[in-house]
Amino acid sequence: MSNNVRNEPGGAVPDFERDEATIGAYESAKLRYIRAITQDAETKLREAFGKRREAINDEIANLRSLSKQRSDTAEKAAQKYAVKLPHRVRKTGVRAPSFWERLITFNSVDKFYRAAMKAAEELDEVNDLLRKRRDRLDAMERETRRSIYLREEAVRKKLQTPEGLAALHADPMVKAAFSKMQGVMNERAKYDERVKRGEVPPEEARDREMAQRGMKFAAVPLEGVMISRIARYASVEYYVLRDLSNHEYLLSCDPALEPLRDVVFDISRSAAGYEASLRHTPDGAPMRVLDHLKAGFSSNDATDLYARHRAALRTDRATQKTTPRDESEAEMIAMLGLLAEAVLKRVTSAANAAAEGSEA
Repeated sequence: MSNNVRNEPGGAVPDFERDEATIGAYESAKLRYIRAITQDAETKLREAFGKRREAINDEIANLRSLSKQRSDTAEKAAQKYAVKLPHRVRKTGVRAPSFWERLITFNSVDKFYRAAMKAAEELDEVNDLLRKRRDRLDAMERETRRSIYLREEAVRKKLQTPEGLAALHADPMVKAAFSKMQGVMNERAKYDERVKRGEVPPEEARDREMAQRGMKFAAVPLEGVMISRIARYASVEYYVLRDLSNHEYLLSCDPALEPLRDVVFDISRSAAGYEASLRHTPDGAPMRVLDHLKAGFSSNDATDLYARHRAALRTDRATQKTTPRDESEAEMIAMLGLLAEAVLKRVTSAANAAAEGSEA
């Protein structure tokens, strides 16, 4: 947190990136403390598991060797049976000879069939044992991980008690990290209290959110931006512009720009001043807001955000004009106003044409 933060009107904006790092450092110190307590128990569990795993791995190695031997035996027995009755030997196994096949061979094929079946059954038996040993090994690993997890959870629950917290904060590394984190949390709590009492000026609330969300004031050039929402700080309103990379910018509100809330546009500087134009796709069509959202979010999230955006167009409109920050922003808003007029005329013209078509 910035050293010069004061919780009073006009107080400096916290360094939120540094604050999050401070909170993260405390959480890391707490995790190290938990791991230190559970380390001995985890080591013993791992050692016990290692010994049991070594014994089972020896069994698995022996069973693999036996499986290979029985597989060779089963293959040879099946080949001998196939010499007598090739159509009775399939990839899925051997099939018993029919009554007539037994009769015409004076039942001489029966011993080959029984030998092949016995070899296949013995192979299945050892493979079944092999699967059981592997399953046991997997179950032991899961049991060990769960035991470690439950041990850590028990320590976490103990940390929620007064005695557990006292022991935690007595640890030198945790104590230092906790002291810094307390400064961050105290600053936020005091700010929340000032908000409840209505003591936070609009400019401070705006600057604080901008710092927290990484927003900037709108400045040219801006390419592929949409008006994602309206941010309000007391009675002051700003449009939040979002570009194709999900960066956000604040622009002073003006109800004259409302037609631009459902289009994507560019703002650039030229020799004559500012220029504002609709953003187009590679095929030359105006980019839709839904296409803009899909460029920065998954398809499902974009569809959900677009539904919220459309709902906001009906219920959340700019109610007053916010004084531009400077002449540069005022000029930008004026140019966007001309674009808004053009968009409104296009929408009106399309609506009239549709109405005439329905009457015809």
